[in-house]
Amino acid sequence: MRINLNFPVPWANFCFIRFFVGSVLILSQSFAELYAQHWAFKEDASSVVIPIDIVNHIIMLPVHLNGEELTFILDTGVKETMLFGAVDSVILKNVSSYNFQGLGVDKGIEGLLSLDNVLVVGDSALVDYTHDLYVIVDSTINLSKNIGVPIHGILGSNFFQNHIVRIDYIKKRLHVFKSSEEIEDLVRKYTPVKLDIVKDRPFVDINIQVAGKNFEASRMLVDLGNSDPLMIFPSVLNDYVITSPYVYEFLGQGFNGNIYGKRNRIEGITIAGWQFKRLFVSYPDTNSYISRRLIERRVGSVGNQIMARFDVIFNYADSVMYLRKNKMYNEPFNIDMSGLEVRHSGFSWLRSRVGNKPLSSTSDQGTTINLGNDVMYQIELVPAYVIHHVRIGSPAFLAGVKVGDTIYKVNGKYAGKMTLEGIKEKLQARDQYAVNLEVKRGEETVKFKFKLVDPIPLN
Repeated sequence: MRINLNFPVPWANFCFIRFFVGSVLILSQSFAELYAQHWAFKEDASSVVIPIDIVNHIIMLPVHLNGEELTFILDTGVKETMLFGAVDSVILKNVSSYNFQGLGVDKGIEGLLSLDNVLVVGDSALVDYTHDLYVIVDSTINLSKNIGVPIHGILGSNFFQNHIVRIDYIKKRLHVFKSSEEIEDLVRKYTPVKLDIVKDRPFVDINIQVAGKNFEASRMLVDLGNSDPLMIFPSVLNDYVITSPYVYEFLGQGFNGNIYGKRNRIEGITIAGWQFKRLFVSYPDTNSYISRRLIERRVGSVGNQIMARFDVIFNYADSVMYLRKNKMYNEPFNIDMSGLEVRHSGFSWLRSRVGNKPLSSTSDQGTTINLGNDVMYQIELVPAYVIHHVRIGSPAFLAGVKVGDTIYKVNGKYAGKMTLEGIKEKLQARDQYAVNLEVKRGEETVKFKFKLVDPIPLN
């Protein structure tokens, strides 16, 4: 049986929205024997290199699914390969209905299961000719509005099962090795860290220092799909106190809708001797997850803002990952200081002045004479960005920015000429950084001026 996915395409949606995917999604294990992945290496090589892109702390890689070029997120928080229904033109094989369950979902969500597809990663570096995947057909659940680029699916933790995978965050490359023999010399430069592989996902024990207390051996999911440094479920960690100052704000999107919670900074964490101080932590509201569905002893997730500070090698077979710090290791953990949650909301036409067109005449001697100027404009289709959430009491809130405003200019630059990541960088540049924001509110253009304020200061 073959089915052509032709669901509505509302350009996709993300940030720490990943909370709903890896941290929340649970799929039935009853058909596990059907879902083994069998990857063929290009030209039978012992290792391959795959280019990746990193946007908003999320790893993206090029794939071809049954011949269709797509972009997937690399994610250890989800076991299986997943495709979002907002993809047309992809023809899937052997399709049947499926019900998804999640930490914040009791009734489940309808989807599809598709068997024996051809999935190619990179420039034919790796090929699986019998790839099984799941499809979420709900067009409201997607992963690109918050990341600003099209995301079609997720390559989950099963990808790591049969290979050694190295992530080079600096050079933006993925190295995949057939066996541990290929990395014997390489790992001598790294620090080994014990992993617990539970239900095909990697967990690590860390120490958490907060409010003068030390929470030792706290089990965390190593979650490459989580764009925050750290997430903690406070209800499952005895005597844990969310210290002030903290902010209550939008954290992401889940099966049941928007997820809200608190963010603060803690004293620090330690991972196998590596220490991080004054990092910020996200705490989703208890109504966004069901505690009984958490893996035993799990108290949260280590996200990509931690992992990106290392060169990382995953070896699931030997239950170990190897870490070597990179040049991002000592960078501060910056948080949004404007109070704005911005999303990609499709496209709009932008009319911008590009210069003057000379009016000219030719003299008797054939010389061109400039007679004047007409203004020249360029009209182009550009990304549109809308305000999805405004944190109460934030600089943007106090200035008068509202949900639904469409960003027109940021510090004099057309928003349509910027990436979503570039806009977010401006909104967390530094404390007291001046922002001049122009928005479209209906037919009106409204201007705001405010200074960024770190709601949970580093010091």
